[in-house]
Amino acid sequence: MNEKVYIYGINAVFDVLKYKPEQLIEVFLKDGVSNKRLNKLIDLIQHHQILLTRVSGKKIEQITGTPKNQGIAAAVKQPTNLDSKSALNFIETIDTPLILILDGLQDPRNVGACLRTANASGVDLIVIPRNRTVKNTPVVSKVSAGASVFMQIAEIPNLVRFLKELKKQGVWVFGTSDQANSNYWEADYTCPMAIIVGSEGKGMRSLTAKHCDYMVSIPMIGQIESLNVSVATGVLLYEVVRQRSSYLV
Repeated sequence: MNEKVYIYGINAVFDVLKYKPEQLIEVFLKDGVSNKRLNKLIDLIQHHQILLTRVSGKKIEQITGTPKNQGIAAAVKQPTNLDSKSALNFIETIDTPLILILDGLQDPRNVGACLRTANASGVDLIVIPRNRTVKNTPVVSKVSAGASVFMQIAEIPNLVRFLKELKKQGVWVFGTSDQANSNYWEADYTCPMAIIVGSEGKGMRSLTAKHCDYMVSIPMIGQIESLNVSVATGVLLYEVVRQRSSYLV
């Protein structure tokens, strides 16, 4: 079963057209808007025989929730989020899984940025605790540059129970905290693993932290006490890419 979500912005729609045109249901284009990039996009839309509807700027803003939409939005089919059992079955099919767990993120821009980085760095599965993380919204899709359409996402009712099941499957759980004694580059990320990043203000929940195998930190040398969560996620994931590059090539 698929659910419908909305994306907006030229790049986001372009990426879905390029990689998964079958996911597009309908594209909405603002009346009167025209430029070279949009004309190229329109040609692609027509090539794939996707429904293209001209609408008012007000309608585009209603769909996207923002006036900064570049005059284009699209309805996209997105696979329904996996449940706990389906997620565990999916992970079993991957030799060395890389899982990103978003523990309570509330800012849709941060969620979108994390999804974008996750897609770029080869994350296999995004895990979100049910009712504790912002849902997929047009803002999430916009910031993720359409990556939210490509990522496999699991929505988990009980994160602690899920972590226990992950460990039974041989997945090592890495938590993040500015109080951790180990710097992030000191850990071995070549194993099957999950990285947990916490909410913008509070970080990981203490109950979640208790079920981590390792806790790592990103050292702060200047006066700022912490990084934005999406930036920290990028630092961590690309250390995984660096360490795994020797056997991924």
